[in-house]
Amino acid sequence: MPEVDFYVLSEAGEAGVLRAACRVTEKGWAQGLRVYVLARDDDEAARFDELLWTLRADSFVPHERWDGAGTPIARVTVGALDAPPATPELLVNLGAPVPGWFRDCRRIAEFVGADAPLKEAGRHRYREYREAGAQLRTHEVQP
Repeated sequence: MPEVDFYVLSEAGEAGVLRAACRVTEKGWAQGLRVYVLARDDDEAARFDELLWTLRADSFVPHERWDGAGTPIARVTVGALDAPPATPELLVNLGAPVPGWFRDCRRIAEFVGADAPLKEAGRHRYREYREAGAQLRTHEVQP
């Protein structure tokens, strides 16, 4: 069963979630993990992709967008498809529903923004993981 880390942000809005997810993605890549960033849709995947390139001038995370075609080369892939190219060691979920294949992952990162709808969606995902028997941790994240 995977370890699921919930990052609870004090900041409202999608921008804070994406920035926090970039930091977690960077840490996963630095640890040598195969990372899949699951976006809610193609637009969010494009925003995350751009932010990962530009978040910090002193950082570089080799990654690629994945649309279901071919086999990605990079250890970090960003996509909006529920089925990743290969089972990731770290799933970075940007707010999509809990994927049915989550049990195959070693680690999962979930993000909960300060907005009421994001909090409610995060609570729902937390309950789903808890009921499945996943090991859960919660981290408070300040901007």
